[in-house]
Amino acid sequence: MKKTLLLLFYIQFSFVFFSGKALADGPVVRVSAKPGWILPCKPYDKKPSARDINNGAYAELIEEQVNVEAKATYNHVITQIVSESGVQNNSEISVSFDPSYEQLYFHEIIVWRDNRPQSRLNSSAFKMLADESEFNEFIYNGTYTANYILADIRKGDRIEYSYTVTGANPIFGNKFCRSIYLQGADLIAHQYTTLIYPVNRTLNMRAFNLLSQPKVSTARGLRRYEWEDFQVPGVPANKFAPKWFNQFARVQVSEFNNWADVVAWGLKINPVQTDFTGGLADTVAKLKKLYANDREKYFRASVTLVQNGIRYMGIETGEYSHKANLPEKVYEQRYGDCKDKSLLLASILNYGGIEAHMALLNSDLEDKIENFIPSAILFNHAVVVATINGKQVWVDATMANQGGKGMDIYFPPYGEALILKAGNSGLAKIRETKTGKIVCVERFDIKDEYSPVKFNVTTTYTLDEADDTRDHIASTGLAKIEKGYLDYYSKTFTKIEAADSLIVKDNQAKNKLTTIERYTIHDFFKHDTVARKYSADFYASDIADQLPGINGQINTPVSVSYPYTVDYTTDIYMSDGSGWDIADDHYAINRSTYKFQKDKTVKDDKLSLHYQFAYLQDYVPQDKIAEFKQDIKDLKDDKLSFNFFYTPDINKVPFKINQLMLVITVLVLFVCGYWGLKIYKTETKEGVYYDRNYYAPPLGGWLIVLIIVIVLTALRNVKYLADEGYYSVSKWDLFTIGISSLVNRILLIFETMGYVALTCFAAFCLVLIFKKRDIAPRLIKGYYLFMVIFLFVDYFFNSYVNGKFSNYDVEQIIQAVVVAAIWTYYLNVSTRVRETFVVPYPN
Repeated sequence: MKKTLLLLFYIQFSFVFFSGKALADGPVVRVSAKPGWILPCKPYDKKPSARDINNGAYAELIEEQVNVEAKATYNHVITQIVSESGVQNNSEISVSFDPSYEQLYFHEIIVWRDNRPQSRLNSSAFKMLADESEFNEFIYNGTYTANYILADIRKGDRIEYSYTVTGANPIFGNKFCRSIYLQGADLIAHQYTTLIYPVNRTLNMRAFNLLSQPKVSTARGLRRYEWEDFQVPGVPANKFAPKWFNQFARVQVSEFNNWADVVAWGLKINPVQTDFTGGLADTVAKLKKLYANDREKYFRASVTLVQNGIRYMGIETGEYSHKANLPEKVYEQRYGDCKDKSLLLASILNYGGIEAHMALLNSDLEDKIENFIPSAILFNHAVVVATINGKQVWVDATMANQGGKGMDIYFPPYGEALILKAGNSGLAKIRETKTGKIVCVERFDIKDEYSPVKFNVTTTYTLDEADDTRDHIASTGLAKIEKGYLDYYSKTFTKIEAADSLIVKDNQAKNKLTTIERYTIHDFFKHDTVARKYSADFYASDIADQLPGINGQINTPVSVSYPYTVDYTTDIYMSDGSGWDIADDHYAINRSTYKFQKDKTVKDDKLSLHYQFAYLQDYVPQDKIAEFKQDIKDLKDDKLSFNFFYTPDINKVPFKINQLMLVITVLVLFVCGYWGLKIYKTETKEGVYYDRNYYAPPLGGWLIVLIIVIVLTALRNVKYLADEGYYSVSKWDLFTIGISSLVNRILLIFETMGYVALTCFAAFCLVLIFKKRDIAPRLIKGYYLFMVIFLFVDYFFNSYVNGKFSNYDVEQIIQAVVVAAIWTYYLNVSTRVRETFVVPYPN
């Protein structure tokens, strides 16, 4: 907070210093009558259709009259409020001006209510606010906004005000140049604009998207252009359109006759210097002595000095909006904007015998600047172009931490520039430099569904991507970047933690930078409680972030992040040896403005997802938007995502006993033992009276087979419970979320109780058989009946829970019914059974 306050104080102090006497009393609003030179504007009272009105109000009149000779611009605005939302959005008047060379005069502020005027003009009610719109870009432009908040505004009011701004920036040497807009973002019922200038001055004009042709007249030595239109439709905002795409009706006006005039103007206000004083003189002398025989090294040392040694900060007030500060001053204060740093660099290079010039360009218009007439206000950026050993090199002095050696330096694709070189009379094509790319490799090492997953990310940046990343690291700091990376992955993996610090390997000579990230992910898989499987999802979000979210009808070109090239790989290793039951796949999109490729390959325990994406130019043409939208949908919905299901082998998972199942088994054993003992000791009279003179025949014949079948059935039940992991926590943890999970766990408990009860029942039957008890045949038949009923109930319970019927379970039921029928028949008809099982209780 203290730093912010000091910065604001410094900016305010600098503003006063550069503004001179014009700011002796601070920026003020003056009150005056309307200027006498304005042309009459005929009234127009036709209201627009209600469906065309936005935000509860509309502009009844937008009037602007420009007097070139008087250096004055008159504005007259009438706003009609039609709803309460219009009150909220239109109860404030704001006018911006630069008090270092402009003065603001208000003529009237009237609120019309019930066709009665209420004068609201009060100069002391204006609040002067410094323009902070470019503070976040480290630029202070010296403009102020006169802000007037209107009280008591109601639905149905008409707000009318007029003002005049006088003065012109002296940096243009009394040459007039500006763009006059004849259309706004919202509907204008009546638009009236004039341009008045002496006939002995030549003004060049170029019109764009005009709704009607101007009326031109001459009177008293003045030429007058009048543009008047009615019910002017608004131009809706479009965040997807390139910055150079402008659909507004407008007129560009310039008193510069050709590009040579602009070059002469630029050289006059920003001449390259080679005679230095102070610390700068000492520094360049050392550079020249150190690299006297190697111009490439001198060039690169000079670039590094200005790019990294002079921070970016612009005090662009008054004439310094276009004029650079002296190189000595910029060097001593260690800050400057693009023109300050460019003039400093060009001067240092010329001192070392390298021909270098400032060049002006427009980073928004790029090569579209050739569609405009020559003008000094077309440019928003300054760079340097140098010639070394016969080779032309472009340098952006505002970029920092650029890698490479000698003349190998990246320069953005700005398209065209105006080189400030004597004799130059046209725009120059900028040689495009080789662009870099991002190569990202993600590696997931998966041991099993429980162990933490090792997640490593290696990202390599080259050329311009390395420059951007290097600068980002230098300005942000590794600790903050590490946190940002971790936060980014946390959106996908909620239980991720850093396993090591971020590693950065920077080869500045090759302009190649690599970052290595290491993480550990807990609870990596998601549970599918229905399919009893684990699943994982992967998404190439880095590519998805570069795809604009186009929606609705787009009738303009769409801007994209050119240059952008990424090579993105996700490698997934399954170390449990289960392998991948996935086929290789290839998919590609090749368009004139972008391309995409996806390859899915499997080799041994590795599944590799390889994506490649690149933009080939900075916008997608309007006639290709429908195709672009469909490609974006296909990529985001399907091609950038991948998911797989993983069914673990329970036998390979470290066993951990399920305490709940163990308790349930003990309870079932106790209940079965209790009832078994109770049944065994129940007095019976069914068998032959037992005495010492009667001996039951020994066990033999089919009874031996029956004993074997019962033993094997019991052992199979025990083996089934063990093999299927009923006593393992891993089996229980397959079901963790929702009602389906609860039902599945109830099913596990039911099956465990059933198979344990069947095993106990089988053991009890074997005891009865060996004791030759008279109740043995009846209980053996009951055992088989219980088995059939249990399998039937379990079958339908399983089918209800999982939503499908199992053929295997049907076979088990059929087999149980057949076995039960066979042995029940045998027990009913066998003489050996009747003679063998004769011992009652008590014996």
